[in-house]
Amino acid sequence: MKALVEFIEKYRPGFSKEAVPADEIDIALLEEHAGPLPGAYRRFLQTMGASMGDLELAEADFSIPGSIYTYQAMRWLRHGRYIYVAGDDGLAGWDYFLDRSMPHGVDDCMLVRMPLDEDFPPVASHPKHAGLEEFLYYEAFKELRLPLLPYRRDFSSPEDPGVAVRYRSDLVSALAEEKGFKRIPPAERCALYERGDAGLLLYQHPTAPTFSFSLGCEDPKEMERLARDFEVRTGLKSVVVK
Repeated sequence: MKALVEFIEKYRPGFSKEAVPADEIDIALLEEHAGPLPGAYRRFLQTMGASMGDLELAEADFSIPGSIYTYQAMRWLRHGRYIYVAGDDGLAGWDYFLDRSMPHGVDDCMLVRMPLDEDFPPVASHPKHAGLEEFLYYEAFKELRLPLLPYRRDFSSPEDPGVAVRYRSDLVSALAEEKGFKRIPPAERCALYERGDAGLLLYQHPTAPTFSFSLGCEDPKEMERLARDFEVRTGLKSVVVK
C-alpha cells in the first residue's frame, strides 16, 4: 500500500503526511472480532487505517475505529463470510465488505456492498470490485486525476448483461495503448491509463460483462478526436461530462 500512497501523492501533494496507520493493537482487536484478515486489507490498515486525512473515496469511511465499533455493536457479523471494511457516508446506506468466498490475487477478496442487516440474503449483495486494492486505486484516480482534466466524456455498455456481451472492454484497452496511454498497475480487471495530457479510467464489473469508462483531456479538439475514435472502435456513444 506504500505504492498507493505514492500514487495519491502525485495528484494530492502532502497526502503521505495525512495518512496515519492503525495501531497494531487495534488491528489485533479487529481480527479478534472479524476473523483472519486478508493481506491486502491488513496492509491497508497498516498504512492508512487510522486516518486518510480529509481524503474521502467513494463516500466511504474506512477508519478502523468505526469497523471495531460496528463489530462490537453487531455481534452477528463476527467471523462470518463477509468482513466489514467501511461504512457508507452517502445516501445509499449500503456498506462495504470483503467476501471471503471470492478471493482475488495473492491476498485480496472481492469487494461487495450491502446493508447492515442480519437477515439480508448474501445472494442479494452487490459485487463492486474484484478486490480492495483495485477499488482504492480506481477511486483515487476517479477522485483526484480525472477532475484535473477539463474536458470529459463517459461511455457505458448496456446494463443488461445479455446485451452487454456484444461489446468488448478489451477494445478500450487496445485503443488506449494505440493512442499512447500507459497502464498504471496494479489494477487488473479495471484499468487506469495515463498519457500526461489525457487520462482514461475503465471499470469492469467483477462478475458480469458490463463495463464503463471515462475519458478526460486537456485540449477540447483532442478530446473530440479521442471520443470519436473510441465511439467507432467500441460501438458505444459518449456523454459529455459537465
